[in-house]
Amino acid sequence: MRKRINLRGISDLLLTLLVIFGTISLAWIGLTGTKSVPVSAEPAEDLSNIPSDALVILIDAGHGGFDGGAVGSKTGVVEADLNLEVSKKLENELTSRGCYVIMTRSDADAIGETKNKDMQARKALMQLERVDIVISIHMNKFKDSTVSGPMVFYMKGSDRGRLLAESVIFSICEKTGRPQRAANPEDLFVLRVPKAPSILVECGFLSNSEDESLLVTTDYQQKLVKGIADGIADFLANEKNGDTE
Repeated sequence: MRKRINLRGISDLLLTLLVIFGTISLAWIGLTGTKSVPVSAEPAEDLSNIPSDALVILIDAGHGGFDGGAVGSKTGVVEADLNLEVSKKLENELTSRGCYVIMTRSDADAIGETKNKDMQARKALMQLERVDIVISIHMNKFKDSTVSGPMVFYMKGSDRGRLLAESVIFSICEKTGRPQRAANPEDLFVLRVPKAPSILVECGFLSNSEDESLLVTTDYQQKLVKGIADGIADFLANEKNGDTE
């Protein structure tokens, strides 16, 4: 098992804590885990057609419609649009690996007429008994424009959520060539309401010009997606092998 070590030292720990408080606003065999997975699966539109022992992953593209989220300081790109681009690429990647994927949204619109209705609709999907893992995709923004890099959050107190988050942030940083950083515990809606282990992936900071320039490119988005998918694979492989440390 690869060791996931925070190499940034105490300064990165302090920076991570600052960001947390400031921004609260498959190994292929591993992907199969204890589930049976076909060579390739279709995105899940009718849950009744999904085999009972298939691996089902819900991807939540954050924001949408009237709720655009953060806006890039350099290009003016809207977070909701980037979230959807990354989420669709992740859907394709996971589907190609044999997972069944449920999307909270697959177009630019929100899934409710108001913010409350939108969140309740997402909650209903996240709490489906059929869902095995929940991944919420977002972009970050912070008042200090020097802060950069991906972050992954999990529901504090959730051991499986922590292990999933640690695996995914390690893999993302490895695939994108960014410095390793720790996974972070939080108590957020998209982490609290799912019954399955869930993580929130902040792909990077739209307030940082270097991050923003990378996040709008297909190449970097694909690296992020590969990192997330490989992180899920490692998490499931470790669970299958009984490695929960």
